[in-house]
Amino acid sequence: MHSKLLCSIAALVALTSSSACGSCAPVPVPVARGSASASWSITTTGNVTTCARAGAAAVSLLLHNRASGEDTLTSFACTDTQATTAPLPAGTYDATLALQAANGVAMATAPMQAAITIAGGQMTALQPETFAADNRLGGLVLSIVPLTTSPTCLSRDQGGQGITGHVIELLHAAGGCAAVTFKRMRGSMQVGTYTVDCSAPQVAPCIERNETLEAIDAAPGPYAASVSALSGTVQCGSGEDVLLAPANVPVVKPIQIAPVRNFGC
Repeated sequence: MHSKLLCSIAALVALTSSSACGSCAPVPVPVARGSASASWSITTTGNVTTCARAGAAAVSLLLHNRASGEDTLTSFACTDTQATTAPLPAGTYDATLALQAANGVAMATAPMQAAITIAGGQMTALQPETFAADNRLGGLVLSIVPLTTSPTCLSRDQGGQGITGHVIELLHAAGGCAAVTFKRMRGSMQVGTYTVDCSAPQVAPCIERNETLEAIDAAPGPYAASVSALSGTVQCGSGEDVLLAPANVPVVKPIQIAPVRNFGC
């Protein structure tokens, strides 16, 4: 009697277990994950420089998984100088670092680091990269536009504004003076130069509204510009604006000059 009961219970347990397991999904196997770290520096004319002076905003890291073919792109702030990716599947990767301006344009791309092994539970350090930012210039072009329509540089008794000189200050968006040299152009004719002097701002002979100032050594990136219009030594007009210099694509940015009510203007 007892043996029959035990057999019945065993059969019920087996049936229940079989039914339950038939509806179970396979238990996923955890994927081993690791990370990669990158470090970088920037040079211009062979000398180490800052991200702000180079006009760089970010460093991107592209990791190509050789087994799956998947790409993982991570962006780091340029000023970090070193950073680590989020965890990603362990495996063999090709790694490419690129230096980027604020508008996303690549200023410099490092040679690919091939067959980098990222092991589970470990951080793999990539070879440090030095980006040369010498050959990427920003298309920074300014024009100085007063709110009035009268000629800027003519004297007042000739119907002009009586402006005798201009002072231009230029800052990198990340901070710090940008010592940029401009060509003063009237159409296709160069009529002079103006260099932003970070220690002692220079007064340029009056710049008329039909001139443009083309930067010859500005890195791509965001800037803040400030212009003062002088009559003798008195400030009679001022204007400021923010602007973006794309890489190798000239874009004219007008700086509006509003009158300043000072004695002598």
